[in-house]
Amino acid sequence: MTTISTDTATLALSAERLFAFLADLSNHRAFLEPAAKEFSGDADTHRYKIEVMGMTMPVEALIGERVSPNLVTLVPGAKKMFDHTLRFEITPSGDGCSLRIVDEADLPAMMQMMGAEKLLKGQLDSALAKIRELAVDGKLG
Repeated sequence: MTTISTDTATLALSAERLFAFLADLSNHRAFLEPAAKEFSGDADTHRYKIEVMGMTMPVEALIGERVSPNLVTLVPGAKKMFDHTLRFEITPSGDGCSLRIVDEADLPAMMQMMGAEKLLKGQLDSALAKIRELAVDGKLG
């Protein structure tokens, strides 16, 4: 199992507000697009396609766990490239909160050789940056 994580971002909004946003998977469009094509989702699932090394790959995620206001986990749905658990770890702090995104991934050997870990790290960092931007712009819930 490979652990890939972002740095921790400090956000000027309550942990409850960030949790409510992340716990509804339909909201994930806001930080997954434009890389996520054909996004569709509801509170408990989302689906989209991404371009990886010239190939279009389907992605489907389901809620694994919601622990208010600290944790939202996602697990792959029926269409998966590999087993993994994606965690949004939220920590209340003063007037705001902090967020770290962690992916525990069982990457196949071929994907490891092709640099999948670096690609996934880039995707997590991009998602965190977009969530931070949405928070600064007051667009989270």
